Amino acid sequence: MEKVPKKKARKGIKKGAALGLLLAAVLGCCAGIFWLNRPIDPVDLPQVTPATILLSRDGGEITALAIAPRDGKAYPMTQGADGNFYLLGKTDIPLRSDVISEMLYALTDLEAAHTVMDTQDADLSHFGLNPAQVEITITYSDGEKKKLLIGDQAPAEEEEYYCMLEGDSNLYTLLAPFCDPFFHDVEYMRAFEQPQLDASLLDRIDISGNLTLGLQYTPAGWYLDAPVNYPVSTLQSEALLARIEAMAFEACLGSSQEVDLKELGLMQPALKIIFTQAPTRISGVTVTGETVSWEEAEKQYTLLIGHETGKSGVYLMWEGMVYKASNFLLGFWKELTMEQLLLRTPVNFLTHQLSSVSFRYRNHQAQYQVFLVESITENNEIATDEYGAILYDVAVKKAGEADYMDAEAFLNWYTLLAGLNPAGMLPKEWEKPIGIQAEGEIILKNDHLTRAISFYPYDALYYAMEIDGTAVYYMEKSWLETVLPLP
Repeated sequence: MEKVPKKKARKGIKKGAALGLLLAAVLGCCAGIFWLNRPIDPVDLPQVTPATILLSRDGGEITALAIAPRDGKAYPMTQGADGNFYLLGKTDIPLRSDVISEMLYALTDLEAAHTVMDTQDADLSHFGLNPAQVEITITYSDGEKKKLLIGDQAPAEEEEYYCMLEGDSNLYTLLAPFCDPFFHDVEYMRAFEQPQLDASLLDRIDISGNLTLGLQYTPAGWYLDAPVNYPVSTLQSEALLARIEAMAFEACLGSSQEVDLKELGLMQPALKIIFTQAPTRISGVTVTGETVSWEEAEKQYTLLIGHETGKSGVYLMWEGMVYKASNFLLGFWKELTMEQLLLRTPVNFLTHQLSSVSFRYRNHQAQYQVFLVESITENNEIATDEYGAILYDVAVKKAGEADYMDAEAFLNWYTLLAGLNPAGMLPKEWEKPIGIQAEGEIILKNDHLTRAISFYPYDALYYAMEIDGTAVYYMEKSWLETVLPLP
């Protein structure tokens, strides 16, 4: 057994040492009190660099602005009698009030982010200031003028740009939000209204040019009627309509008489899109509380897509006015194809929309009538949801049988049918065999539509799948075996 080591006894502090420590503590306290109460020398305070105000006046005093971009056309703007700003000599063309407000706000009591250096012996081109990216000439109501130069972006933690004030040899930096409003070209300044299309009111979309498509809205969803008759994928149609509603333009270049349409690719546009808005009734309430409604006739809107702008954008014409727009918001038109719109899963009727389903394949054949019946609770009452709406159940009768069949068995089988998906796209030269009956068929019906899906021989492994008389895809023959036997 190992021995447990004993703790060593701690030695006490000698009296002399204790007295020394006490005296040192007293002297320390006295020194601290003296230090706290001594007069403060300004030299001892931390030095704070005062803010450098480049422009000390309010933006409301500005009566004229001249913006001269390095790579663009200079544009002077003056304040009109109505208080609004206009391009010099063009008081008939309103400018974007939101951009003007941003400019005036940026120039109000403008403060430098940093003072960099004195540039008396410096090469200003190293900072993008010879020439400057943008020269801004500011005229105030009392006639005073200032010129602000904005250069390249500076290496800083926050986004900043080099800048100088005429008459001051110091180089400064400005935070990017104070510079951004002045990087727009003259076209960006013109006021205009963005397109406002309500996709829920669109009845038809016709596309011509590099792509030919005709899309028609029906109660059963969107359908192609050019270049082929074919149902459109619900997901794809919803995505397209969402993009249409989100269309926005970047700048207005003027009317079709003010610009060179040929130069912008709008004399022979790459795409011409015509939107047809269905007749609709609009209702509203007047200021007196009276409910009124009126009929809006069918309307058409035309969009022309022209050349690329060279800056990730495109030229376009909308309702007689010419614009620039970013590819982010308008580029989807150039990427649109017929193939991406085509419905790939033709058995897509929801069960509450079905009225009948017919199936035929070899010696298997059946027809099912589908009904909605009021759902009954255990207390023999009509079931409703939390809002009081009546709930319904699916009921099914098989042709030739008087009684309702097992609805769950039908719904499970219909789920298998909904899994029909093509294996690939038929070659364009494929033609349906003449005089040959389809080897299989599925017919879906609802209150608005009958969809016929037929299967014709393609090769040893695949059938050509025809939908409403048009064959685009082929599918595996073996898939039809997976939905047998019939319920």
